[in-house]
Amino acid sequence: MYDFRETTPFTGSDDNQRPAEAMLIDGKYIEDLIPGYSTLQVSGRELLSQSIEKQTIGKSDGEFIQYVRNPSREIVVGYRLAAADNLSFRQAFYKLNSILHGDSHQVSFNDDPSKYWIATFSDIDDVPKGRNAITSSFTLFVPDGIAHSVATQTADNMPYKDVPVNLVTGSGGTFTGWSGYTSIASWFVDTMAFAPNASSAVLAAQSFTDNSSSTVYTFSFLAKADTAGDKAHCELFGSVGAPDFTLTTSWQAFTAKLTYTTMRRVYVGATKGNKGSIYIARPKLEIGTTASPWSPNPADPEYYADTIKVHNGGTYPVEPVITATMHADNGLIALINSQGGVLQFGNPEEADGVERKRSEVARYEGFDKEPAGAAYNTGQTNSHYYYIKTQKNVMEGSVKYADDDGSAVEPVFLPTNSHYWEGPSVHLKTTNASDGSNTGSVFAKWRYKFNSSVSALGAIEMTLDNDTGVAYQVIIRSNYAGKDDVDVQVFAGSTLVFQQTLNRSIFSNGRYYEAKLIKLGNTLNLQLAGIVQGGITPSQIITRNPPLIMPPIMLTSDEASLPVTGATLWFQRFKNYPYPDMGVYDMDIEWLNVDYWTDLSNRFSAGDVATIDVANRQILVNGVINADLQLIDNDWKKFRLLPGDTQILTQRSSWAQPYEVEVAFKEAFL
Repeated sequence: MYDFRETTPFTGSDDNQRPAEAMLIDGKYIEDLIPGYSTLQVSGRELLSQSIEKQTIGKSDGEFIQYVRNPSREIVVGYRLAAADNLSFRQAFYKLNSILHGDSHQVSFNDDPSKYWIATFSDIDDVPKGRNAITSSFTLFVPDGIAHSVATQTADNMPYKDVPVNLVTGSGGTFTGWSGYTSIASWFVDTMAFAPNASSAVLAAQSFTDNSSSTVYTFSFLAKADTAGDKAHCELFGSVGAPDFTLTTSWQAFTAKLTYTTMRRVYVGATKGNKGSIYIARPKLEIGTTASPWSPNPADPEYYADTIKVHNGGTYPVEPVITATMHADNGLIALINSQGGVLQFGNPEEADGVERKRSEVARYEGFDKEPAGAAYNTGQTNSHYYYIKTQKNVMEGSVKYADDDGSAVEPVFLPTNSHYWEGPSVHLKTTNASDGSNTGSVFAKWRYKFNSSVSALGAIEMTLDNDTGVAYQVIIRSNYAGKDDVDVQVFAGSTLVFQQTLNRSIFSNGRYYEAKLIKLGNTLNLQLAGIVQGGITPSQIITRNPPLIMPPIMLTSDEASLPVTGATLWFQRFKNYPYPDMGVYDMDIEWLNVDYWTDLSNRFSAGDVATIDVANRQILVNGVINADLQLIDNDWKKFRLLPGDTQILTQRSSWAQPYEVEVAFKEAFL
């Protein structure tokens, strides 16, 4: 037999003709950089010896192993270099020196380009003398002795990442659903899966309850197959014209309109002739002809799982880079792996916000013009409870705003009064507190005038009310012709809780008074104070000893919980008697001690990206190293990924939404 001889010289221009062990250094083959260079053989990439530290113990036989460690390794590269002349030969070595020298290089070999070594050129064999075509070798020192994967492997906590969003899952109507929308069911299908003479086989079925005989359903699911062109079959038992669906090797969404007739079961099946596996996920049966949107999607907290399964297919532990992306505020990033390693960044006790109290305006009016939403002669009153119950008290007439004596609301009575107490009212709506309540502590302030002669009979009722009656009310009433008495009355609901008679001289001409009604918890208090002289501008307020301070009145639980939805001002005169000069300058109603939640600035905000570099024992937030986040007891060493599977549990602040986590690593091989 004759040996085969290749007669076509290698030019280095055809990638397929590179030697099997050609060396790739920093992304380039030496064969492509130096004409006439060719790798002959490579040694030192196979088994790696172990360095064993031993100790003799007394007179005992044998030795005690203190520890075993992996040493460095050396890779020896044999090569051939041929040049046409001496100058070309020298130039080739100049080039080879420049390629190999340096602290470290990423080195791969043509027989396994998926791995690389971190190597440093360390030694050379003698180069034969007097020739322009030589064979020799050089040595690469690999400090860690490890081959690293070129490709980066990733694992994340997004189980729906590769599943189309806005599809359907869960259950609808009275349908109970499969075992859970997070699982994916698969079946291997071949001719043995079908009963004799059957055209399809049931893969999954679900019973449900429906007493109607004509309900239209929409059944939705995801499906794919190992073999494109396979068909899935979906039917509501008893329906007519159940469709087949042609599958591809990618997830697709399918819907079928099904009409119930006789039985109460829906199923997904396989059509005869399929080969390989069919995968079904996210089944949902809904009443009606429209499939509702599928959730979760990337905008939903449910999109992110609390656990990550990481598979290291190498033969050596590696240190990952973990990236956590916040989609909402969070105070804590904590990672726990199945080897017992714990990494924690932030404060587990950090709060998202705090509950505080504040006053909130329910209504404010300075009556320089007609207020928005004013309703006339529709207010609530207690007059008929306290005075002559059989006599009708009527709200009628009109009001005027911003009279000559200032920005006020004043009554315009009818020319004659055929009733006992008559006059116009203004009713204004109030807003609820920010927590939705209208029964809490409330403060009401009215600035008013009530200038009365001894013969004038009239009243101002200033009322906090609701749709069904009075909540709390203050009445200033001149009720006695020929007397200097003015009654001040306070009501809680329909109950008169306070009354005191003052001398009308207190209410001097040209003065505006301030009435403050305060319901704080289950107490009610009234103060009359703050006289304004010679006009009604705020700068003219003179603070004096109040003419009246009502001692706090204890309210019943029913009285303390009366809702307030509005305020009424009712100006009254008695029959056709002269009436006081009266008006209201402004009205201020506030909710007191309203609980509200205020957001606090947290360690991590929406959009923040935390990069946890296990190899370098550091965390970066938005690309900047943050040493303040680290805890002393973080166990970085235990966060190496051992060969095989590692489970990582993510934790966060108790009030925070799940965050996005990706674990990236390069597998390593001894």
